[in-house]
Amino acid sequence: MKHRSRAAWLEEAGRRGRLRAALWQSCAFALALAAAGCGYSFVRSVTVPPDVHTISVRVVVPERSDPLLADSLAREMRRVLRWNGRFRPVESGPADAELVLSVTTDRVRAVAFNRFDQVLDYQATIAVNAELKRGSDAVLWSAERIAATRGQAAVEGAVVTSSSSFQGGDVVSKEALNSYDGVELGEERKTAARESVMRDLAETVYERMTEGL
Repeated sequence: MKHRSRAAWLEEAGRRGRLRAALWQSCAFALALAAAGCGYSFVRSVTVPPDVHTISVRVVVPERSDPLLADSLAREMRRVLRWNGRFRPVESGPADAELVLSVTTDRVRAVAFNRFDQVLDYQATIAVNAELKRGSDAVLWSAERIAATRGQAAVEGAVVTSSSSFQGGDVVSKEALNSYDGVELGEERKTAARESVMRDLAETVYERMTEGL
């Protein structure tokens, strides 16, 4: 009788352990779904090894993207690496690790209109999946859906207080307004906004990559 009671106790303890493990798995899955629904991305919680001192940068873009995007974003990423001083960017030759930025979003959309349905403000967004790799297989760090967004005025003199361009503090100088016609100013603003997006994106990638260092 005593032997049967101990066996029953062990069986009950095993059952409770299995239920507890299943509960933890369910909670983890629910948290993952909630975070994904809120737009958060998951990052591998791996600190970059201390022996990584030099990094090369490679940008992968979809076939129909702006052909200049890869070079411009890689150049901005190298500038951020150089300015922060933790790593030394390498443009050619061997490096301790390679930072691969795969562009997943390169979009410009209209976000503000006047009463005649003419566009007043555009919003540019670039998003990437990032991986820091050693060799061809070893991934030291990775993050998905890192994004940056900036706005630009579509027409000369447009001020939309709710726009990302206005709230971001973008300013058109008086000299610019006087020296460009409407089309030239629009292109100048578009170029400036795109450069700002890439700068913001490169800085965000660096901040995420160096968390915990």
